Amino acid sequence: MVAVGLGVVVLSIAGVVFAVKHGDPRWLFASVPFTLALWVFGRFAPAAYALGADGVQVHRRAGVLVIPYRSIRGVDTRVRTLTGLTMFGSRGIFGHFGRFWSPRLGHYRLYLSNSRDVVWLATDDGWVALSPDRPQDFVAHLLTRLPSAQ
Repeated sequence: MVAVGLGVVVLSIAGVVFAVKHGDPRWLFASVPFTLALWVFGRFAPAAYALGADGVQVHRRAGVLVIPYRSIRGVDTRVRTLTGLTMFGSRGIFGHFGRFWSPRLGHYRLYLSNSRDVVWLATDDGWVALSPDRPQDFVAHLLTRLPSAQ
């Protein structure tokens, strides 16, 4: 995150330098597209995971996303490939998030802050991947809340 902020600052300073050197104020806006993209991706990147009363909560700056317990059919920590096609998604500095498609998994969603500790949820809408801090504890607590466990 510090490197991202530093990148925006460097581009902004470079824009000012080029605007002064060339006398063209359009250089001042050189960093705007990069800054806007970082802001959007930063809003949708997952920050925390919680087991709420109504479902699994994915906390993001853009708001809390809830995956209802009733739509979860299974949970595991099996290693699966994270590569796939996307129209809106990120595999970068903010983690892996967005909607993806691959021939092996079909349509799936990633809400990962890291790609090492992945918990996969089989839902009515396809696979969902999360990366809680303690995956085994998260899975154990989640299994007690699923309707199929009762």
